[in-house]
Amino acid sequence: MPRWLAHLLVAVGWLLTPVLAWAASYVGLWAGALIATRFANPIAMLVVAGATAVLCGFTSLALWVRFMRRLPHLLSHHMAPRASEEHRAVAAAD
Repeated sequence: MPRWLAHLLVAVGWLLTPVLAWAASYVGLWAGALIATRFANPIAMLVVAGATAVLCGFTSLALWVRFMRRLPHLLSHHMAPRASEEHRAVAAAD
């Protein structure tokens, strides 16, 4: 994999972070609203739906940030060596 592609993947991944958090909180709000329909009190319904949205949003955000911090290391195994490292890579392969 070319180095520029690896850098592009990391940049795009970080730019997608707010979209992922928004989508997860939306799904959490939807799921929380389904759970909240069992309550009779409208305030309790709002609290349950909001708490589920916050929980889903922050959980997905924490997992995504953890993944994105490890991504450069994961991609480094698939990247082509730098020009200064090519001689060592060829010598190690022999």
